[in-house]
Amino acid sequence: MSERPVALQLLPTLAQGGAELYVYRLVKLQRRDGPFAPAVCSLLRSGPVEELLREARVPVEVLGIERASIRRPWAALRDWRWLLHGVIAAARRHRAALIQTHLSDADWLGLQAGRRLGIPVVLTFHSSKLIPPERDPREFRARLRTALQARFYRRADALIAVGSDVRDSLLAFPGVEPERVHLVPSAIELPPERSEAERAELRRRFAGLIGDARHLLVAVGRAVPSKGHDRLIRMMPRILAALPGTRLWIVGDGPERQALADLVAELGLGEAVLLLGRRHDVAELLPCADLYLTGTHREGLGLAVAEGMAAGLPAVGFRVSGVVDTIEEGVTGRLIPDGDLDAFADAVVDLLRRPEARAAMAPACRRTAERFDVRRSREQTEAIYQRLLAGR
Repeated sequence: MSERPVALQLLPTLAQGGAELYVYRLVKLQRRDGPFAPAVCSLLRSGPVEELLREARVPVEVLGIERASIRRPWAALRDWRWLLHGVIAAARRHRAALIQTHLSDADWLGLQAGRRLGIPVVLTFHSSKLIPPERDPREFRARLRTALQARFYRRADALIAVGSDVRDSLLAFPGVEPERVHLVPSAIELPPERSEAERAELRRRFAGLIGDARHLLVAVGRAVPSKGHDRLIRMMPRILAALPGTRLWIVGDGPERQALADLVAELGLGEAVLLLGRRHDVAELLPCADLYLTGTHREGLGLAVAEGMAAGLPAVGFRVSGVVDTIEEGVTGRLIPDGDLDAFADAVVDLLRRPEARAAMAPACRRTAERFDVRRSREQTEAIYQRLLAGR
C-alpha cells in the first residue's frame, strides 16, 4: 500500500466520455509520482476507460450495481443503499484520504460516504447544466432535484468547475458558497509539436482514409445528440458546392452512430463524410487535417477542441458554453451564432481557401492548448486536496 495519501475518484461509469477521460489523464500522472496516489471506483458499469486505467496500473474497481429508476422508489432506495455500502467499502480498501466525485450519482453517494468516513469530498462539475436540460425546471422532479442538490452542495468541502460557464452556473445555484468554488480547467495530454515532415508522413500513413481529398476536416466526440455531429453533416453540401473534394472525418462512437450514417446516406455524402468510430490514434489523425470542427450544443469545456488546437488546427464552432473557453474569434478560429449552419459552412470555406490565415493562427492554437495541459490541472487539483487535508 502506498504511503502517499490516496485520492479516490468516483464516477457512475467508465464510458469513454469527457469526464471519464479527465479522470484517466489526472490519475495516470498521479500514479507516476507526486504527493497523492490515485484509485478509481465506478458505480454502475465498466467501459473502455477501465482498460486504459489498468494499462496505466491505476487501481480500479467496478461495483456493477445498476440502480432502479426513481419511479420505483423502494427499489431505488434499496439500490442506493447497496451503492453507498460499496463506495464506503471501496474507500476503506484503498485507505482513501479524500474522495473526488464526477457526475450527479457519484456526487450524492460520495458526499454520504465522506460524511460516514469523516474525510473531505470534492465535487467536480463537467457541465453548466446542473439540472438535465430535457426537464422542465417547473416540474416537481426538477424542483425536488434542485432542492436536494442545494442541500448536498452545501455539504461539499470543495466544488471544482471545469470551465467558466460551469463556474458561473455553480455560483448562481442556491446555497453554493463562492469561496468553495474553484475553476480548474479540464485537461488534455499535450502531444509534441509536429514538423511538416512528420505531418507528411502521417498523411502517407492514413492515405487510405484521406483518399483524393483536397481539404480535410475533423471532428471528435461521442455520437450523441449534444455533440451536434448531425449539424456538421448537414452543412457539408454547402461546403462541397464551394470546395469540391473536401472530406470530413467524424471520430467517435455512441448510440447515434447509425442515425448519423443514415443521414450521410440520405444526403449522398458517402465519399465526403467518414464515420471513423472509436479510435486510439486520434493524436496521429489530427495533424493530417486542415481544420477542426465542433457542432456541439454545449460543453463543460471544449477539450476536444483544445486537442485539435494542440495539433495546430484552427477551429470553427458555435458560440456556446464551453466552446467560448477555447476558440477566440479571429485568433484561434471562428465562433458562429448557435444554429446558423450556413454561416458556419461559409466560415469553413473561407479558412480552407486561406492557408496563410490558418498558418498564422497555428501558434496561438498551440498556446491555447497549453492552458489545458493535464500537468497544470493536476497541480491545481492537488493544491485543493492539500488545503482540505491541512484543515482537518
